Amino acid sequence: MRATRGYGYGGNPGGIRLGPAGPVPDVVKSLIVANFAVYFVQAVVGRGLVWNFSLIPAAIADFELWRLLSYQFLHGGVMHLAMNSLMLWMFGSELEQRWGGRFFLRYYLLCGVAAGLTFTVARWGDAIPTVGASGAIYGVLMAYGMWFPNREVLLGFLFPIRVRYLILFLIALEFLQAVESNRTGIAHAAHLGGLVFGYAYLRWWGVSGLGVPDLPGTRDLRRRYQLWRLRRLQRKRFDDPPPPTYH
Repeated sequence: MRATRGYGYGGNPGGIRLGPAGPVPDVVKSLIVANFAVYFVQAVVGRGLVWNFSLIPAAIADFELWRLLSYQFLHGGVMHLAMNSLMLWMFGSELEQRWGGRFFLRYYLLCGVAAGLTFTVARWGDAIPTVGASGAIYGVLMAYGMWFPNREVLLGFLFPIRVRYLILFLIALEFLQAVESNRTGIAHAAHLGGLVFGYAYLRWWGVSGLGVPDLPGTRDLRRRYQLWRLRRLQRKRFDDPPPPTYH
């Protein structure tokens, strides 16, 4: 659920609503339909589809590179599929409307590939299959935070929080969980990979004149750090006792 007051860049304020207004854009709709269609095939075919098309680090090491794309359309259950589809619709629709379908699709898939590569490096040699579009979804969340840092969302459908702080919270949470646990069944390294790649891609490589703003908060942090250094130097200069005078 998204609160539409307090917009950052663009948009019209007006109450609280679930998800973006207007029809679902073509690429977001196609991705959601593809995810549900593949899940239906997955339910019919069984584990064979998962073993041949999921993300398996040991298989990626053997150059089965198609898995970096195909694993994004497989899911581990109805709730997994539903949550990823909901997040894609809520946060991806407005990005596609502003970017265009071609750029959004490229960004989405590349975030998923980068997430898969990050997970492969973190679990090098592992033979356990991993499925889901969460790495790409986390990239979409990063993009949304960069474009609309002052938007408010209801965390857990209860607590209002600005998107900029939500993104920083997710980065810290995923990093801590990735460090503390390796076998929770959740690909925290992939989530981090999608977040970091999404920021880097939009910030330096793929903006193509889109005018993506800086990561929320980093500019303020740099400014505060520089002011702190300046004041420290000033105190050091004026507060130190004067040198001795020789006669």
